[in-house]
Amino acid sequence: MAVNWWLALIIIVVVNGIILWEWLMSTEPVSRKMRKWFFIVGNVIAVGLAVAELIWLDFE
Repeated sequence: MAVNWWLALIIIVVVNGIILWEWLMSTEPVSRKMRKWFFIVGNVIAVGLAVAELIWLDFE
């Protein structure tokens, strides 16, 4: 079960790393509101993937 939690944590860290990389390496100007929504949507996707992974691996 601990492996499931580590994998869920890795999924969230990787998605947040992608978001941070996009923010730091983007050369286009992006509004603060757009950055906020990009962060929120990215984290909703990450949490959704992590929960799906926990449920999926729990039943195997």
